[in-house]
Amino acid sequence: MKKVFAILKSKKDRNKDYDCILAFSGGRDSSYLLYYLVKVLNLKVLAYSVDNGFIPEQTKLNMKNATNILNVKLVIENHDYLEKCLKHHILAWIHRPTPAMIGVLCTGCRLGMDIRILNFAKKNKIPIVISGGNPFEGGSYKFNIMKITNNKKNYALYYILGYLLQIIRNPRWIMKPTCLITQIKEYYYHYFRAIKMEKKLSILRISPYYSYIRWKENEIISTIKTKLNWKNHPAIESTWRGDCDVSLLKSYLYKKTLGFNDKDDSLSTLIRDNQITREEALERLKKEEISKKVIEETLEKLRLKLRLNYLNFKTLYEMLE
Repeated sequence: MKKVFAILKSKKDRNKDYDCILAFSGGRDSSYLLYYLVKVLNLKVLAYSVDNGFIPEQTKLNMKNATNILNVKLVIENHDYLEKCLKHHILAWIHRPTPAMIGVLCTGCRLGMDIRILNFAKKNKIPIVISGGNPFEGGSYKFNIMKITNNKKNYALYYILGYLLQIIRNPRWIMKPTCLITQIKEYYYHYFRAIKMEKKLSILRISPYYSYIRWKENEIISTIKTKLNWKNHPAIESTWRGDCDVSLLKSYLYKKTLGFNDKDDSLSTLIRDNQITREEALERLKKEEISKKVIEETLEKLRLKLRLNYLNFKTLYEMLE
C-alpha cells in the first residue's frame, strides 16, 4: 500500500479529514477492509454506500455496527436505477429464461455505485477510492456463458455479440427504453467512463485484495464477527451474498438453470488456494445452500415491492420448482 501513502503525502489540496473513501456494501469483504484500513493502516476512512432499495435489514445493521465501532462516518445515498428496471427485466426473463441473462436482472446497481462514488470523491477532494472485490468471489462463468465463443482474444467484442444474440432471441429485454438506456450506461460507465474519470480527476481507485492484502476467508470472517459484531443473513448459513435480496434470487436462478452458482465457483477457488479441502467444500455446499423457504420469502418481498401481479409471480415461482 506504499502507493496510497505516497499519494496522500503528495496531494496538497486534498481533504484533510479523510484519506480515502471505501465502497462499503456491508458484506464481509468491505467490512473487513474497513477494519483493516482503520485499525491496521491507521487511515482516516469515509464509508460510502448506496441503497438500491433491496438491502436486507441485517446488512444495514452490520453497516451501522461497523462504522459506529470504528468511529467512521457512513454516507448512504439512495438510487432507483435497479428498482425502475427490475420488474421489466424479471418479466423479460420469464418470457424466455436463459442463464446468460440472469446477470442483467441487477442492472442499475453497479451504475448507482460507480459514478456516484467518484463524483462524491471529487466533490469532497478525497484522492483514493477503495473497493472490496477479490479474486475468490467466483462469477467468471457469467461472462463465459454470455460470449459467443471461448476465444480469449477480442473478449469484449464476443461478449457484446453474445448479448446481442440474446436480444435477438428475446427482444423483450429492450422494449422498455429506460431499462435499455440503463443497461448501456452501466456497461459504458463501468468499463470505460469510470476509468476516464479516474485519470481526469487524478483519483486512485484500488481493490486491495487483488494486490496488497492476502484474502483469507477464516481470518476475515473471524475478525468481522468478533471485532465488528457482524452477522450473516439470518435465514442462510453462508456469510456470502446475503447483502442483497436480488443477489439471493440470482444465485438461486443460476443454481436452478446451470446446476451451480457463484458459491460453487468460489469454493473451487478456495480449494485451489489450499484454504479448504474438497470434502469441506462439498459439505459447505450442502449446509450453505440457499433454501427454498428463503427464496419464497424473497420472491414475496419482490412481488410486493415491484407490484408483480399474481400470474407473473406464479409463473416465476413455478419455474423455480
